[in-house]
Amino acid sequence: MSAPDGRIADLQLAMRLIADAVDELPAECREVAGNALLNVAAEAVAQDVGCREASRIFARLADLLSRGLQPPVADALSLTAFDA
Repeated sequence: MSAPDGRIADLQLAMRLIADAVDELPAECREVAGNALLNVAAEAVAQDVGCREASRIFARLADLLSRGLQPPVADALSLTAFDA
């Protein structure tokens, strides 16, 4: 397992690669890319931490979004219990 700084760097790299890949999608697919990514992310998070913790993570994300705080594409926004 990577050190916390390594995990953040890996997460930032993954986000950049995903954002670049979305830009390369056919125009008719780009408008649904966010929903598709959300489905993939929700499944991955639930598998990684379990449904109960995933629900807490998504609740924290919902709280941030309801306050107008959108996670940046280029920077990692950690939602885990370790820094909440």
